Amino acid sequence: MFKKVIIVLLGMTLFFSCQSGRAVRRITDEGLMFAMIYDFANTPVNAVTVYLNNRRVVESDIQGRFILENMRRGEYNIRLTKRGYETFEDTFYFDPLHVFYFRMINTSQLITFAETALDNREFGTAENFINRALVIEPNRPDILFLRSIAFHLQNRNEEAAVILENLIRAGNTERAVFQMLEIIMPTLDQQVTEIQENEPEE
Repeated sequence: MFKKVIIVLLGMTLFFSCQSGRAVRRITDEGLMFAMIYDFANTPVNAVTVYLNNRRVVESDIQGRFILENMRRGEYNIRLTKRGYETFEDTFYFDPLHVFYFRMINTSQLITFAETALDNREFGTAENFINRALVIEPNRPDILFLRSIAFHLQNRNEEAAVILENLIRAGNTERAVFQMLEIIMPTLDQQVTEIQENEPEE
């Protein structure tokens, strides 16, 4: 127990000693809980808006830190939001003098995970990451293009072609989009022909 207290106090000392940039906003002045927010590259995430039980309470500082004070022990709902990041929602137990760590994922990291999943032919996992990225940025062309690739790799060429054609109609002039469509269309035509040939004659 003594060792645990020393570790907590040391963590508090480090937390305060390394503060830089704008000051961490404090809520009240009783029980303290320290928290830090990182992304999936272990980089601190600043300017994250923190909600507790649907009430905005604080914003993370330049090092991804925030402090909660004068709260009763117990369970709370927490929501973390920042543009370009997936909204984080969870419950936690408020226990003063403890440090909590939260992780948020941004669009680029979701895309990277999706690409890795596609390389491993884990299509369900890849689509999950792609869909999550599209919730954050619904019209981002590179995410839509990646979705078309995922469909193509699963022989869902009609769905892939629709995405690519919509990108072109929206004014996208990337060479890769046209090249991908050129790859897909002959395959799609072949699939249609095979379906027609396999249809029973009346």
